[in-house]
Amino acid sequence: MRFFAALVDAFASFVQRNPLFVLCVVILALVAPALLKGIAAFILYLFLGLVLLVGILAFLFRWRLYRLRRDLEGQFRGFGPGAGDPFARTRQYAREGNVEVRKTTATPEKRVSDDVGDYVEFEETTDSQNDR
Repeated sequence: MRFFAALVDAFASFVQRNPLFVLCVVILALVAPALLKGIAAFILYLFLGLVLLVGILAFLFRWRLYRLRRDLEGQFRGFGPGAGDPFARTRQYAREGNVEVRKTTATPEKRVSDDVGDYVEFEETTDSQNDR
């Protein structure tokens, strides 16, 4: 019973807020019911069209994400023996617990000559709280 009372209250508040709109709808219903039916059909078709458009866009979005994921997986397949794992190539040679350090490039050539700059002697001192 409260549900119907809430519906009646909502309808009454809508009529109080929009009296001109409600008057136009009542006049259309009395004078030209076919026109009112056409307007209602237009609104219904517009709403259903929007729902259909949102559904199609959601489907296209999911399809595009699927294609993007499939393309990225295809790119990772070319990385070596792991065929889907880009890091499998490095895991193949190293066992757990063993650490291998390899030199990848030669040390770069020094860009500044030895005669540039001055040597400064310094001595490290410690500041204690009592000196301050």
